[in-house]
Amino acid sequence: MSHGSHVKPGPGPAGAGRNLYIDTLRGWSIFGVVCVHFAGSFVTTDTFAWSPSFYLGLTLNQVFSFAVPMFVFLSGLLAGASRAPVTLGDYYRGRFWRIAFPYLIASFAAFFLLNHHAEWLALPGYRARFIWLFQRICFYGVEPTLYFIPLILQLYVLQPALKALPGWLNRLLPAFRLEHFALVLTALLLALHLAIGVKCNRGTLDYYTWARPNAVFWMVYFFAGLHFRTLTGMISVPVLRTGGQIALLAAVGAMVWNGYHLTDRSFVGTHFELNRLDFAYVRPEMLVYDLAVVVGLAAGVALGWAPGATVLTYLGRYTLEIYLWHIMVLYFGAWRYADALASCRQMPELIVILCAATCLVIAGVADGLSRLKTFVQHHRLVLVKTP
Repeated sequence: MSHGSHVKPGPGPAGAGRNLYIDTLRGWSIFGVVCVHFAGSFVTTDTFAWSPSFYLGLTLNQVFSFAVPMFVFLSGLLAGASRAPVTLGDYYRGRFWRIAFPYLIASFAAFFLLNHHAEWLALPGYRARFIWLFQRICFYGVEPTLYFIPLILQLYVLQPALKALPGWLNRLLPAFRLEHFALVLTALLLALHLAIGVKCNRGTLDYYTWARPNAVFWMVYFFAGLHFRTLTGMISVPVLRTGGQIALLAAVGAMVWNGYHLTDRSFVGTHFELNRLDFAYVRPEMLVYDLAVVVGLAAGVALGWAPGATVLTYLGRYTLEIYLWHIMVLYFGAWRYADALASCRQMPELIVILCAATCLVIAGVADGLSRLKTFVQHHRLVLVKTP
């Protein structure tokens, strides 16, 4: 490829059918999700505020906030890279069995094991209980941290239309190129993303309805992933490389800005009681940070970055399983034990170790079950009765 040539990204197979860079991004992101949830639980508003475990938890919680937008982008990227012909019915059935069915199993387990059943029984009447179940399963998540699965399923339902939309507009107005429509639509979705974020940050819209679990808020990342080849095909390699570097520098600047706000006790309170961490994805500094990180790291996909296989690459193969089950593993392995939490406060490095161990345990179990399934499928076992 010449120095000034345009990018022709190919997020498809590499090696044994997988792109190691994409798997590495997925591995970092899922490790980040676990850190956000577990390490974030040490960001307290009591006597432990401003302790070493507090600072480590706050740092991990904020630095890895890019994980959800990265997952949304990568979901669109991989869906857009697929060239296999498939009927609409087969497409939706595949998404159900691959994502929705495991989600329902994890939701069922969380419903009973994480004390949501008692909350549900306390509701007044069958109508209120049905509405609770419907809203939690289809939108908010039975366990609140599971909101990402209904969100991504919403986007997968819309994916055939979102993928075809620039082409439809191009046929309607052939004077404009398909690339122009993809770029304009991405810009419009970005404007919508920022508008919803600003309104939620100001309290005009409810963050827990219009932002965190809402497909409309996240659609720009998914759409950009779907049309990544088209969007980056208009950009030369030097421009893409420089743009990625600028985006990552912007991300560093946004995180410094964020860190300044979160450590200013006149702003967040003496015991951190005035913090706005719950508005994770709509605070202005985090809107900039998440977007800049995704843009900067996505440039590596287009530029063909090819890291070697690492443990993060391995974790990247089992992101769904880790996402669905990490809360329950952490709850029964650490959260419910006061001694374990006290040890984490005394030795904050245990927080990172437990997060990594949680990821590895779930990935190992998922890997083992996958290998067992493959073995059974390829080896017919016959019982022979001897006389």
